[in-house]
Amino acid sequence: MSEPTTGTAPTAIDPHLFREALGHYPTGVALITATLDSGEQIGMVVGTFTSVSLDPPLVAFLPDRGSRTFARLREASTFCVNVLAADQADLVTSWRGPESFAGVAWRPSPSGAPILEDSVAWIDCAYHQLVEAGDHYIVLGEVRSLDVQRPTCPLLFFQGGFGGFASSSFLAPADHDLIRAARLSEAAMEPLAALAAEESADVSLLALVGDHDVVIGTERGSAIRTYFEIGLRLPHLPPIGAVHLDPDEAGLARWLDRLPRKDEVSRKRCREIAERVAAQGYSLCLVGHAPDQEIWQDVTRYIHGEPTPRRRRQVLSMHLDRLDYYEPDLDPDGTYDVRSITVAVPMAGTPRLAVRMSFPPAGADGRTVARWCAQVRERAAEVADLIQIRFGQDRVLG
Repeated sequence: MSEPTTGTAPTAIDPHLFREALGHYPTGVALITATLDSGEQIGMVVGTFTSVSLDPPLVAFLPDRGSRTFARLREASTFCVNVLAADQADLVTSWRGPESFAGVAWRPSPSGAPILEDSVAWIDCAYHQLVEAGDHYIVLGEVRSLDVQRPTCPLLFFQGGFGGFASSSFLAPADHDLIRAARLSEAAMEPLAALAAEESADVSLLALVGDHDVVIGTERGSAIRTYFEIGLRLPHLPPIGAVHLDPDEAGLARWLDRLPRKDEVSRKRCREIAERVAAQGYSLCLVGHAPDQEIWQDVTRYIHGEPTPRRRRQVLSMHLDRLDYYEPDLDPDGTYDVRSITVAVPMAGTPRLAVRMSFPPAGADGRTVARWCAQVRERAAEVADLIQIRFGQDRVLG
């Protein structure tokens, strides 16, 4: 075994580079919970949970030594590790402290700490040892009881963002909503093909699957070569996806929480966009300035099936740089280059569908753009009627 090097000063490590490099190694995400003697529940989100030993059974997590939440967590003699699922990212980003327990279903562990109803697994522990390690603690827990309650994909932290795990496979995942949407599209494409031919635009049918719009059918008509193709996934990052928002504050809040928390200007503008889309019944986006090459490469890779957190942030950045192009006031005599007009199909149940017209002829006046918006709304209503006739899915009056 080689001896450690001595006599040389350690190289200073750039903290930003340290976080950037280690951020390319994915970690699981867990919620550490405890119940204090006062009866109050405490919860702390960590990305450092790990197994340590089988004999004795030990696990660990690494909180910041300056964490006030951990200081309170430490007041209890036991804690419970909740391994979070891939669909619980919104819980993590909205976690505010003890009051957050009011919004989630949970039950007490054998030690009395909260077990989240939808977590993948839980591990109930007593404190075994607390080790100081630089600016963090290593908290060793002795496992007292544990169980797997929901064997699904875990939530991962990677490149500064949250996501899930996708195993390599030659088969596309058999998503129920996507399969149903493909069947519904069989009845819907004829009026969309007619609109594409009439207005020289691409017209597509989208299905809301998870937090993405998936292209399930498209008819070509635009003179511009576009990237829309069947299977393409478009993330619902504000201002995108406003046509699918429920008319309640909770749905709008979840959508806005996908924005950076401190960006109050963008949050306010996206709220205005959502309110305007709800009032007018469509989303209108104009052609904006082109993104730089690096951002566009990341965006292209994201929507074609490589959705890393870094690329997700690039997609969001691209949208936020172009907020002025969404929901413009139309001057009847003005001239506009339209990127897209999107209308939700007025249909109850799932999956939610939308009709999107993309890249109609450039240089249209405001009257023509208004007519296009009305046409897309009419086609969306026609799609709902055709699906109701063929499949019996309820039409939403509107």
